[in-house]
Amino acid sequence: MLPYGPDGTLLAVVPIPGTGISLAVVGYPVTAPGAAPGAPSSPDTADARSGLLLDREQRRVWTDGAEVTLTFQEFELLAFLSAHPATVFSRADLVQRVWQRDFAADSRTVDVHVSRLRHKLGPAYGKYLVTEYRVGYQFRAAIG
Repeated sequence: MLPYGPDGTLLAVVPIPGTGISLAVVGYPVTAPGAAPGAPSSPDTADARSGLLLDREQRRVWTDGAEVTLTFQEFELLAFLSAHPATVFSRADLVQRVWQRDFAADSRTVDVHVSRLRHKLGPAYGKYLVTEYRVGYQFRAAIG
């Protein structure tokens, strides 16, 4: 069996039409009958899904079935923020916890990575990376 964290994995963020909110799906992926454990899902399976899908094991991200190519650090930042939804982290906190370094607290590194990540996720999902002005950033799927 594939190793997962004790709280599972963020499997998808699915917008609920007409409500202005989204549903975060957290759990443990189950392979289809007859499929090898850990085998990547077929492109047909990924295309059938809507929402934001993050696979921590394979380090892959999809938006509405289309795979999004992220750099190592972009993936780390998205994975960290999505694992702590609605929690605001300062730039200094993110540098320490995601980069695991001690840059200057006023470093623009986090801002640049968030901007690139928003662009790659597109307008529908880039808005999930919310700026709390003068504080930091958070992952918030339910935006009204």
